[in-house]
Amino acid sequence: MPNDQDQNNQSERIHQDNEYDQSIDGLQAALTARATVRGWAEGQQILELVRASHRAGWLDLLHRETTAAEMAAAVTAPAARVEAVLRTLTAAGVVEGSDPYRLAAGFDALVAGASGVELTAVLGAVDLERDRAGRAVCTDSIEPDGEQALALARDWGVRATAGSRQLYDLVYQAVPAYRERLAAGGPLIDAGSGVGGALLTTLTMFDTLRAVGVEFVPEVAAELRSRAEAAGVGDRVEIRAVDARSLSDVETFAVAFWAHEFFAAEARAETLAALFRALQPGGLILMQELFPPEQQTTRAALDRLFFEQQRSVFCRSAKELAEEAQAAGFGRPEIIVSPVGRLVTLQRP
Repeated sequence: MPNDQDQNNQSERIHQDNEYDQSIDGLQAALTARATVRGWAEGQQILELVRASHRAGWLDLLHRETTAAEMAAAVTAPAARVEAVLRTLTAAGVVEGSDPYRLAAGFDALVAGASGVELTAVLGAVDLERDRAGRAVCTDSIEPDGEQALALARDWGVRATAGSRQLYDLVYQAVPAYRERLAAGGPLIDAGSGVGGALLTTLTMFDTLRAVGVEFVPEVAAELRSRAEAAGVGDRVEIRAVDARSLSDVETFAVAFWAHEFFAAEARAETLAALFRALQPGGLILMQELFPPEQQTTRAALDRLFFEQQRSVFCRSAKELAEEAQAAGFGRPEIIVSPVGRLVTLQRP
């Protein structure tokens, strides 16, 4: 129970706080904070403008040079409104030019989606991340359901295209021993396949390669199967919608890729043990340091919050990945710099 002195001290602090709130210093501090909040809102407003423009078909018209008058006629909207939208999108870097306008190169590719990196997928993942950030202070479970997991997987993944093959060719040049095993037909086990950006691209690069993709979420596994068929590799890949910890394969695979960043902390050791059993003696496991050593930025803090909500281990360094795999029995660790960041390979004895 608080005594009279405690209550008096508390009243004095409240009185002092009120005096500060009403002073010029308090006003300036509040105005500064308000400007910060409005700065956050700027990105949100641009995001909604891009979403609405995409939904209404305006962005599709901007794959080629288009004047404001031409767009106004095409979308039956007031010319002044169209001009205002185009100026705003230009200021945000989405559109370039000044009557005529067209999409900036990066957004031209993103809206087209031919690379497999698609605006609709990005917007879906952004919505999910926003909602999950808002639930971070809740005490109930906030693990993503199947549809939410699929939205994230689509955002993280790419399709098997000429561009993705060029990228992964650069990656595999950095790990020649791993590449040799792929070229020899593997087989490869890919744990945490998502929608198959790495797995399906790799299969299209090596004609004799056979693989198993392991994806725990049924909705994501179904999308992976569909994409495998579309990529023309459905007959060379087996998709298993199972927990990687339950793998019963013994000395079956020549190479393994582990998308470790999407595995809950409590599943990591057992997953590595299962992959160790599944690899042939001399087989290689490959992992990627997804995030660089942690930086003190808002983006890094939000990423950490997001991954911790899923009970995942955020920002595990290449050195830590090597140590983790060594604890599971792997040996001969190597850390390699590649176009996608640092990679880690280890060998099963």
